[in-house]
Amino acid sequence: MERFHLDAALLYSEWAFEFLLLPPISALFVGAAISSVWAGLYQRPFRKHLWKRHYALVLTHFSFFAAAIVVGLLWVNDPRNHHPASRVATFWLDAVICGSLASCIIWTWQMKGFRWFAASLMVLAEVITFGAIFVAGMSISGDWL
Repeated sequence: MERFHLDAALLYSEWAFEFLLLPPISALFVGAAISSVWAGLYQRPFRKHLWKRHYALVLTHFSFFAAAIVVGLLWVNDPRNHHPASRVATFWLDAVICGSLASCIIWTWQMKGFRWFAASLMVLAEVITFGAIFVAGMSISGDWL
């Protein structure tokens, strides 16, 4: 049973990253990547004395990617026996969405002195996370594209 969940988690993760291949999403992702590189070169966040050690915790934002995948795995809705999405699954997926957006706002606010860089990084992280949320939403609803 554990092997099945690992395989499904890897498959859902692959689909979430394939979400980045959709033209509007890939344009947003590339734009945010260019913006973050440009902001990094312009604002030099790692060279300034404003950089604090706890700013590295911004990478914990990617735990929302894993959380969305877990929600999709725990409450799979079989498309053959279609029934409405579980209220619990919908609640937890909404919690992941709200937590992810709150994390973006908090980290962008925290990084005083280079918020453009922080906002660009958060857009990159959020686009990746929304791929996982999209796949998890299809999983809990049973409406696969």
